[in-house]
Amino acid sequence: MSLILLRTSYENGTPYGDRTSQVYGTTYDTTNWYFDTDALAVLTQVAGTYDNFQDVNDLDEFKFDGEFYAYCARTTRRGYVHDGYGGFTVVEEENSLSCGFVPPAALTCDLGSASVSQTPTPSGATLEAKITGTVNGRLRYRLDAGLEQASRIYYNVLPGAHVLSFRDDGLAGCERTVRFVVAPPPPPTVPLGAPVGLDFVGQPVWYRTAPVPANADVALELWAESAHGAEDFSLVFTLRKRADKLGAIQFRLDTLLWPLLSAFVPTAATATTRCRTNLVNYFVRTSVLAPGRPPVYGSGPLRTAVRGALPAEWRDTDYFRFRTLAFALPPFLSWQPAGPGAYAGDALKRITLAQPEWLFWLCPVDVAGLRISRSYDQGPGSASLPLVETELLGPSPARGWQHQLLAIPLRAKAGYQRMAVRVESADGQVLSPPAWYTLVEATPQTRYVLFTNSLSGVDTLRCEGRLEGTLEVTAEKVERPAAYGDAGAVPDRQVSDVTGLRKLKLASGWLSPAELAWVQELLLTREAWQQLGPQLLPLDVAKRSLAPYSDEKGLRGLLLEFDYAFAPTAYAPTRYA
Repeated sequence: MSLILLRTSYENGTPYGDRTSQVYGTTYDTTNWYFDTDALAVLTQVAGTYDNFQDVNDLDEFKFDGEFYAYCARTTRRGYVHDGYGGFTVVEEENSLSCGFVPPAALTCDLGSASVSQTPTPSGATLEAKITGTVNGRLRYRLDAGLEQASRIYYNVLPGAHVLSFRDDGLAGCERTVRFVVAPPPPPTVPLGAPVGLDFVGQPVWYRTAPVPANADVALELWAESAHGAEDFSLVFTLRKRADKLGAIQFRLDTLLWPLLSAFVPTAATATTRCRTNLVNYFVRTSVLAPGRPPVYGSGPLRTAVRGALPAEWRDTDYFRFRTLAFALPPFLSWQPAGPGAYAGDALKRITLAQPEWLFWLCPVDVAGLRISRSYDQGPGSASLPLVETELLGPSPARGWQHQLLAIPLRAKAGYQRMAVRVESADGQVLSPPAWYTLVEATPQTRYVLFTNSLSGVDTLRCEGRLEGTLEVTAEKVERPAAYGDAGAVPDRQVSDVTGLRKLKLASGWLSPAELAWVQELLLTREAWQQLGPQLLPLDVAKRSLAPYSDEKGLRGLLLEFDYAFAPTAYAPTRYA
């Protein structure tokens, strides 16, 4: 006995769990209909409960289409055709050539003109093959280089050029072909204007579509740029999902958008740069699907995805509101160890002339133009006038300055004790209060470590501690098995292997309490670099330790144990005077 599955249904969907957690899904009651080839009857089996954990599977009722079984009763062919509901009808063909019937007269190929009708789908088209003329046996269909099938329907055929073949199995060599092209779906309607929202995709981001009919079958598409401001939106992800009883659909976006982003590390310390890789614009479009009807999409609002995350207690708050409420700071994506005092003229952060230091600034509003103002003076109480330099930014991006992320270099100058940086509109409106810095001299032990922070900016740690380099070597000896006729001594059959590991330990030196709180970002960073002259060397940080409490101030600080993130040679560089 063999069983042929005719139909599977999923009914009584019951959601469980909280969609904001990791444990949620929907359970369904399943029923299967099988055809018994011995009894020539349908068996109904209630399979039980199916758990669609996290709703990862797009469940749709399975139905076998067309003829599923046939046998010969002498020269009569009996075919069993599924009625779509778990039953069947029997189609008898007398004097069937496939059952050994020999016709009294020679057969002719009477297949006429062939054609294909197309119904657009989200991924391509559904095809229905049509042909005129008389068939001696039965028609068989083959799309491109695929297998033959009895059904004339093809689902979800991808865009491109195709060839459909028709074959009359009642006469050898009786075939027809038709060539056709499935057109790609029309390009999406990209929302106009500036993005309406900002999403940090280093934390869970749920997208909820507009209400649709209850239990509707919905196609969703995620479109995003290759780089911020590129305006080359391409399809990133497709999903077909059934709405719940309230007509709602939601799915996570952060896991889809995060792989599209990468850290942006500025290299030119002379001019302000617009960031391109650590944020992109995106939108989602949806369509309610109906059988035999092409999808009609509606695009959602344009939003900006940023490679970063807010502190856990502020993740339900808008970023610009979070910076104001939590720290009373402007929208810099840089954690300044000086704290709010740096924006009141206290200038607690010290930098050197050669220090690679940037302010990452996220523009909260759209303005006609932007400019960066840098001022240099001799400190509070100085009688000399400050030196003020202005950097104009342009041209204006296609969607305006709102949600543009700028990497602003400090550009310290010799001969001054203090400097400040602030952002203004082209007409002089202050968009961000000045951030103050104290200029200090570098020492022979001054080293710079750059790292990405949790907000997607890049911060710089100036280390004045010691650098310790070691080369650890592990030697292994393996005895080679003796071969036939090998009379050599045992030491002659020993093979040595040496593995070298270079370790570099960099101590930051004593850190103030404000700096200790800030440098915790470095402990959690994903990327770090060392600025060595004109080079930016990627670091493979293996160990990071922070000592925030100690009776001795000199013991409070940061210790990094790292190797460079390129192929090691296991040898320390040698330099000759």
